[in-house]
Amino acid sequence: MPHVHLDTVPWMEWSSTTGKFHGAGKQVSEALGAVTNATLAAGGHPFDLEYGKLAPGKAGCAFHRHSAQWELYYIVSGTGIMRHGDERRELRAGDVALHPPGSTHQLINTGDTDLLYWLVADNPASEFWHYPDSDKWGFKPGGVIFRKTDVHYDLGEDDPPGAPLQPEPRTLPPEVPAQFINVADIAVEHRRSPKGKFESFCRNVSLALGGKRNADVAHGGHPFDLQLRRVPAGAAICPYHSHAAQWELFVFTAGRGTLRTPDGIRDVGPGDIVLHPPGTPHQTLAAPDADLECLIIADNPLEDVCHYPDSGKWGILSARKYFRMQETDYFDGEE
Repeated sequence: MPHVHLDTVPWMEWSSTTGKFHGAGKQVSEALGAVTNATLAAGGHPFDLEYGKLAPGKAGCAFHRHSAQWELYYIVSGTGIMRHGDERRELRAGDVALHPPGSTHQLINTGDTDLLYWLVADNPASEFWHYPDSDKWGFKPGGVIFRKTDVHYDLGEDDPPGAPLQPEPRTLPPEVPAQFINVADIAVEHRRSPKGKFESFCRNVSLALGGKRNADVAHGGHPFDLQLRRVPAGAAICPYHSHAAQWELFVFTAGRGTLRTPDGIRDVGPGDIVLHPPGTPHQTLAAPDADLECLIIADNPLEDVCHYPDSGKWGILSARKYFRMQETDYFDGEE
């Protein structure tokens, strides 16, 4: 169970030649063991988390759009603007900006204090990105930056030597709109078990931004979901459980509590960040005398099965069915 405290993750700083672009970030997913810009098969995680910082007047990167990657910004403190398409939107603490593939964007600090934010992104295996201000392009894998020269599709394939081939006209796909919301405007879902052992108050950011509950991108969801949870003193979020496919990342932001895993019980509080890969049982509980608050980031596998060791139950999440197993023979009922 990878676990770090935000204070122990070093700042990684970057700057352009003139300093127009300058920023810093704590690469949380790398600190939790992820290979940089890698898919799951190559040692990465299904989503990456960065804690970013921009000084007054600075942007961290050029105005750009991705062909495959999703990015979500959650503003922690400070003020700024988000360039998106041909528009600009003012941002403040609590604002969330979601940029699906094809949404051109750039975050700029317009305030007089540091702008702090969380950045969540998925890890597509391959994609290109475009910088409209300079008409440059980038390509993954490899991270190559280039300017393109249009050529005909058949060039170098079956064209006879010396045959003139005119480039085919190229246009970018249409701009995909960004989505914005402030967490204070998201309705709170109160979840409580019949006897009150499990209870939490949830602001589901991804649902508020149009994502479909428990669905992957092909079925109307997002590649990752973000929730804000408050657990009342003495309660647990949910029973002790493990996922067969889903990854969950907990960022504790306020209060006190404990985390239960097969390794035992450990205290958690503001700054603690814990990753639960598939197959790792876990349970989050608030302290008896204090609420516990956290961000929860999870991916959206097409199918997932949960196991509840305390009760011996299993659950199929897509069907919302829970059951206990009775062992039988493989061919039972087949012949």
